[in-house]
Amino acid sequence: MTSEITAEQLRQELKDVDEELAEMRRLAGDVNARRGEDSDSSIGLQEPEEIATELTGLAETEAVIDTLEQRRDSIQAKLDHLN
Repeated sequence: MTSEITAEQLRQELKDVDEELAEMRRLAGDVNARRGEDSDSSIGLQEPEEIATELTGLAETEAVIDTLEQRRDSIQAKLDHLN
């Protein structure tokens, strides 16, 4: 059995990464859209802890997006090399 990855396997991996990227971008968009909104229990001001949590989550999501984009580029380069 060979350990070489086929073009079809790379295409599937690329598709999977693209789907994951789309979901992460959607999540980041949702967080950005909610930024600054008050919670139901708020007295009209967003709590500093909520802001910090949102910013931390957004930073983590953006880091995952960066990693996925790098992975996507790597897969695409491998696929291009096969063709």
